[in-house]
Amino acid sequence: MDVELSLLKLLVEIDRSGSMTAAAERLMFTPSAVSQQVKRLEAVVGTPVLERHARGVSLTEAGRLVAGRASAIDTQLSALRADLDDLLDARSGHVNLGVFPSFAASLLPDVMGAFRSAHPGIELGIRSSRLRDLHAMLLGREVDLSLAWDYPELPMVVDDVETEVIADDATVLLVPAGWSRGGPVLLESLADEQWIVRASQHPITTMFRSSCRKAGFEPRVLVESNDYMESQAMVAAGLGLTVAPAMTTRYLRDGVDSIALDELSKRRILLCLLDQRKPTPATDAMRSVLVALFAAMNLT
Repeated sequence: MDVELSLLKLLVEIDRSGSMTAAAERLMFTPSAVSQQVKRLEAVVGTPVLERHARGVSLTEAGRLVAGRASAIDTQLSALRADLDDLLDARSGHVNLGVFPSFAASLLPDVMGAFRSAHPGIELGIRSSRLRDLHAMLLGREVDLSLAWDYPELPMVVDDVETEVIADDATVLLVPAGWSRGGPVLLESLADEQWIVRASQHPITTMFRSSCRKAGFEPRVLVESNDYMESQAMVAAGLGLTVAPAMTTRYLRDGVDSIALDELSKRRILLCLLDQRKPTPATDAMRSVLVALFAAMNLT
């Protein structure tokens, strides 16, 4: 049965008001228009839906059946409108966020807390992995947006992915507690130190070696470490110095001090989305939380 929703809504209103005139006023129809609409509904239904009498109108048995179903439809449509409003206003929905390990180990709890506080009705999913896997998840639509990082001299370029720089993460020097040069530390003054670095192909190591060469020396590498916490442990043991993104030093271990070293490039924090994928309200809400969090952290 192909019935226009407006005809069903009219019958429900007639049933509620008990009068075609009252229904016409409420729906801003003329009485003649209401009569025509009722005739159209009866033609579709195949039987009268109203009985006219001296005190007004009443629904026939068929009319009560149609009105009952129509009322249920009206309730569902109202619920649908509310659900859509919640979705469009970021009060419901879901968002899957991809994050890289050093972010997950430092700032992720803050992001989750801020997002759930601001948007308790949105379901949040988190995927933590290396950048290459995060890009694959983004392209495969396993995540809606993803965080990534690069350095200005080593920019990240991924086909079909749009990137936005949302923060700068300073590169700091990590030294054993109590270590001192007695003044501002310059990279050229560290030529005789031993170093713990990330793997030789890691972007921070490429950037660091290039900066050392500009300062006039080749760093003496003692250890290539697997992650930043491992590097901190070696620095605390007095095996050498290392450099690391400021984000990774939020939970600095005992026996290690952090010193600013402005000669080293800052790591850029990127927000990545598929180029042709329109962000949902939930995705936009996550972006706002991330931008606000990084602004408050002042990593630079």
